[in-house]
Amino acid sequence: MSDPHSGQAGSLSTLVVRELIAELTETFKLKGVPEPRRAAHDVLTGILDQPRSWGIRNADNAIDVCVAEEARNAAQMIIAGAPLSYAVNRAAFRHMTLSVDQRVLIPRPETEVLVDVVLNHFRATFRMDWGVAIDIGTGSGAIALALASEGKFSRVIATDSSLDALAVAKANRSWHSSSLNCPVEFRSGSLINPVRDVKANLLVSNPPYIAFDEIDQLPAGVRLWEPPTALLSASNGLAATAAIVHEGAALLNKGGFLALEVDSRRASLVAEMVMAAGSYIDVRVALDLSGRERFVVASRA
Repeated sequence: MSDPHSGQAGSLSTLVVRELIAELTETFKLKGVPEPRRAAHDVLTGILDQPRSWGIRNADNAIDVCVAEEARNAAQMIIAGAPLSYAVNRAAFRHMTLSVDQRVLIPRPETEVLVDVVLNHFRATFRMDWGVAIDIGTGSGAIALALASEGKFSRVIATDSSLDALAVAKANRSWHSSSLNCPVEFRSGSLINPVRDVKANLLVSNPPYIAFDEIDQLPAGVRLWEPPTALLSASNGLAATAAIVHEGAALLNKGGFLALEVDSRRASLVAEMVMAAGSYIDVRVALDLSGRERFVVASRA
């Protein structure tokens, strides 16, 4: 896989962009992929980290042979049912392009809003140093890296139980190192176990929150391709969230901020859980881009 921030390096072939687009379009058409030409452009521009119009504006440009082969391989993954982000090993998250594959969840727009909720709170609360932030279940590192590049934290510590996921997150940290305003440290272990020695002003997480008996309700692209350990949680989807709420309070300084992404169907249950814990005040539910109850936030009492 090529670095998403590198240019087209390698030998150029006689194949030009429009010819590759036509080849991919025909491949998709024969396999019944919807909107085959759009899919062809999405594959090529996704690999190159370019806007969709790039293929039209550069139609007569020669294409790197390695990029052409990568695009053909990505097309076969699309045909097999893979989400576009896995096929091209790229996902957009806020201002960043992240490397993603089947070791990590594909970052969602909802999680971008979770970052906004956190940043808005800290901008209104702190003037300069925001202290330490902890991201539980970091996956690709999306939340941790966004906070480190857009916020004024002194340090961001992120955990994940998957060594494979941490490998992806560390690669993304390397690619975005020049844009980070503070160190980002990754620790291996389940939920808050790796950070019990830390005191922080922020505890943020997008934990697994799908119940095991709900897996068949998920779209095939999620159910068959994304890592189940990052999706599914026991106790009707609430086990991981409950552990963070109850055990994470010990990590937060007085007035520290708890921010959780939750299943919109269970947001009120999580809010009640946070209030019942007795360690938090100012508990509220925030909405995602679709107006659904998606986030539960609170302050450490």
